[in-house]
Amino acid sequence: RIPDLPIDGVHSEAQITPAWLGEVLATDVPEAKLEQAENTEGHDGMTNRRRWRLEWNAAGRSAGLAERIFVKVTPNEPYLRETLSLLHMAEHEVRFYDQLQPELTTIAPKGFYGKYYPGGRFILITEDLEATGNRPFWLHDLCSVEHAREVLTTLAMLHSQYWESERFATDLGWVRPRLQKFGRKWHRGSYEIARAKYPATDMAADMPDEIRAVLDLWSRDYMRIYKYWATLPQTVLHGDSHFGNTYATPEGRAGYFDWQVIFRGHGLRDVSYFLGSALSNDVRVEHESDLLTHYFDQLAMNGIEMDRARGLRDYHLLCLERFDAMMKTHVFGGYGHQLEARIRGRDAVFGSIIDNNVLDLMRCVLEKGDLS
Repeated sequence: RIPDLPIDGVHSEAQITPAWLGEVLATDVPEAKLEQAENTEGHDGMTNRRRWRLEWNAAGRSAGLAERIFVKVTPNEPYLRETLSLLHMAEHEVRFYDQLQPELTTIAPKGFYGKYYPGGRFILITEDLEATGNRPFWLHDLCSVEHAREVLTTLAMLHSQYWESERFATDLGWVRPRLQKFGRKWHRGSYEIARAKYPATDMAADMPDEIRAVLDLWSRDYMRIYKYWATLPQTVLHGDSHFGNTYATPEGRAGYFDWQVIFRGHGLRDVSYFLGSALSNDVRVEHESDLLTHYFDQLAMNGIEMDRARGLRDYHLLCLERFDAMMKTHVFGGYGHQLEARIRGRDAVFGSIIDNNVLDLMRCVLEKGDLS
């Protein structure tokens, strides 16, 4: 929580200069010179985020060096730096761009430079999605069924590429499973606080009895369900796969940004987390089944066959992940997400829990150890 650390490297917004940008962005083009750099706009959330406009000399332009960049850098708030540090979030995103983005070029922005340091300090420079014709979404935007379908295509591509990968024992060992994640005790504690406080909030004023029963059981025995999830096939997960971390390309395909929460788990976890954030309850009821069939079909096209009946049960149980995120977001102040988006997400999660008998699925796991 101390404001400064003796770090030998640029890691704060105040340290970024045109000279430094020219140095790190043109390492492979020694003749290039950054003639002008302008910080044009930005906003703050879990990290400080800024857009820059760059003007290069002829050598830089000829080499195709980026003229628009997006910079993520250490946040000002001590609590946010603590979060980044304990969960290794900045480290994970920088490592994603160093190692995995080159393998996933069609579903994630291009990275130009990244470094992480102790105490949640870091800097990451990527392409500016909007400058290259992509459309990033906010959580309060409306998600079309077509975009949801494209997102599931993207998730299936990600998940199938690393499904039960032998690389988890070698170069992808840093992509940890949930029960071995950095900061897991601290993180679980934050969820426990949110579950305890949520029933007294305005969002829970008319919470159905079945939701209260699920919350009570989840609060008591969530670790046993976590351990069940750990027995399922594992792959690389985006980890924070909600609608507000997606974008649409000019051709209509979908991608993801904000890879800070990457971890290892069952692919349906990303799917459930996304659909629970993106669809209103009415749209979920009408289109959820077709969208899940599309995800299963995409996995199969990529060589991953899944027992679909079992997969559906796991998908429905995994909505507890979105339930946790929804409660924590509201209890801890909203994280900048508009109230209308939080209400839409709450209604979709409540509807999914009730319509799919999640309480019975929980009891099945707790009594039998699985959903077979």
